[in-house]
Amino acid sequence: MSDKNKKVSAFAAYRGSTTSKNDVQKGTKNSDKNGAAKNNNRNLASKNGGKQKGPPKKNGSYSDGDNGSSSSGEDEEDDSTDSSETPANTRESLKRRNDDAEGSKPIGAKRTSSTPVGQSTSAARSIQQPKAPSCPLQRRSCPLPSKKNTVPVKVEVASPNRALLSPQSIKKEPGDSMLCRVKIGLIKSVQPGGDVGAEAGAGQAVNRLEPCHEVHKENSIEVGKRTLAQLIAPMTMATFLRDHWEKSPFRVKTTTSGGFSNLISFKMIDQMLIQNHVEYTTNIDVTSYEDGVRKTLNPDGRALPPSVWAHYQRGCSIRILNPSSYLVQLRQLCVKLQEFFHCLVGANVYLTPPESQGFAPHYDDIEAFVLQVEGKKRWRIYAPTKELPRESSGNLSQTELGDPIMDIVLMPGDLLYFPRGWIHQAITEKDSHSLHITLSAYQQQSYANLMEKLMPLVVKESVEQTLKLRKGLPLDIFQNLGVANAEWNGVHRQKLIQHIQNLAQRLVPTEGQIDRALDQLAIKFQHEALPPTIAPQELKRTVFGAQATADRNGHCSLDYELAEGTAVRLLRANIVRLTVDEGVLRCYYYTDNGLEYCKYEPNFFELEPFHGTVIETLIHAYPDYTKIKDLPPMGNDEDRLEFVEALWERGILMVEKPFKKV
Repeated sequence: MSDKNKKVSAFAAYRGSTTSKNDVQKGTKNSDKNGAAKNNNRNLASKNGGKQKGPPKKNGSYSDGDNGSSSSGEDEEDDSTDSSETPANTRESLKRRNDDAEGSKPIGAKRTSSTPVGQSTSAARSIQQPKAPSCPLQRRSCPLPSKKNTVPVKVEVASPNRALLSPQSIKKEPGDSMLCRVKIGLIKSVQPGGDVGAEAGAGQAVNRLEPCHEVHKENSIEVGKRTLAQLIAPMTMATFLRDHWEKSPFRVKTTTSGGFSNLISFKMIDQMLIQNHVEYTTNIDVTSYEDGVRKTLNPDGRALPPSVWAHYQRGCSIRILNPSSYLVQLRQLCVKLQEFFHCLVGANVYLTPPESQGFAPHYDDIEAFVLQVEGKKRWRIYAPTKELPRESSGNLSQTELGDPIMDIVLMPGDLLYFPRGWIHQAITEKDSHSLHITLSAYQQQSYANLMEKLMPLVVKESVEQTLKLRKGLPLDIFQNLGVANAEWNGVHRQKLIQHIQNLAQRLVPTEGQIDRALDQLAIKFQHEALPPTIAPQELKRTVFGAQATADRNGHCSLDYELAEGTAVRLLRANIVRLTVDEGVLRCYYYTDNGLEYCKYEPNFFELEPFHGTVIETLIHAYPDYTKIKDLPPMGNDEDRLEFVEALWERGILMVEKPFKKV
């Protein structure tokens, strides 16, 4: 076993808080009482498609009063299982729990170890005696590839001059700087041509853009970093992160056109509207900005091409809020970048007719990357009135702006970056329309967001340990403190204030509290992330490429079988997140997420410590593969094999070598 796999488990301290015998018995006794409620919930879920909607949170490039969100979201699979049960194959079912509104801890019914699920897909390895640690993952008797992420759009793609995802596609040339009051880069780049296909198969989207090497051994974070580096080339990543990230805008100016035409085009938009149920307000906004007034002119219902193009011909701008749900190439770009940023990378598309402006001047709460696809657009960038704001502005008037720091015209293939808080407005030239994409990243990803998760933990645990915090307030505190008493500087008032400040200074977070708060913040990514796109090399190594056959009697046979010598790894670096909430160990994952932003609740299952140790080992071994026999023990080899196979069937793991036909 490698040194990474020998790491001492971070859950060693948690081992002492495992479910007691009495708790298990209590769960068993209560299972009959809860059975009717569970069945009713399942029936209700089946009527609603097995899904529950969660509150959407907007993450678009523009955040005025009518701002829409970039798309991303999660799907939850139906909790219904095969009702058949044998003692040898009884195991704990996967339990999904619903989260409260963002910022609160997950809630839900306690996991019970008495809930039966269907038989294992590995019937040949059935054991005829009870098993010690049971697998917490729900298993399927015939795990066929999911079809819920099917992309029905097939688009014709031009030959782009900027081959975004090819490491050899960038020829670097020295950049020169603009003269302005702040450091702003104006970079000229030359990109050789490259033909990029855009195919989408059933099930998980298949990535046709990977380099010709062992894709299944790559580190997804490094892939995302390389993708960003190609977008901003010839500027280096070191220069970008040191001089511009969260600091100042810059432009990459291309000498050729068509650099992003594989991502979006007029024809792709037209086909998207025809082949999908795209709704006004939810998916598309019709906007205008005239005489200093910003308007949203959305009709009701579905957005079909005649209606959309009629608005466009009348001079309105069209904003597509979730194009990555429908356009495979754009989704692949967002999915790669989200692994590097460890946050949702959203995308909005803006189509503006000639001599028109769709939005008022404003600033956003995201890091913005503007990709000019067609036509040209004049951008004016103004210095921020507040550095790195946490909320987007409303519509600003021209009198509030002053002189622009940057006044440029983006041509096809150009890229513009500006940090959150930088005021901007854009208008098309008289002789040209404009089609551009805005990629958005790092929304609500600041230290302030971490502190909002951390300090409630600190206060809660400090109260349990500090008597002074549990003592009652002085009887006269309301007569000495408060806004009405702010002007009175009596000695007693000052003593009360000093005492409260001293108590606050004791609220110093521990290392463990910081870890748990960061895990809670990471759940946001697991909820928002787009599901992974699967490369052809990965398809034959994951459940998404599994196939089942049936004989004439209807008996199902699968084409895979894991063994102790099978080497596995996580599908992506950030595909899972382990958390501990009030003694309950959970594993969040985004494999089952949908394409629409946060449409469903987060996906997670609850674990025992020995399960968590296996997942922790896989996290630290990534991107290397680990043989199942080298993973930490779990009662016996059969239990460990069953757990790993369940993770593979959930789409969380990938095997190193494709399965031979079983």
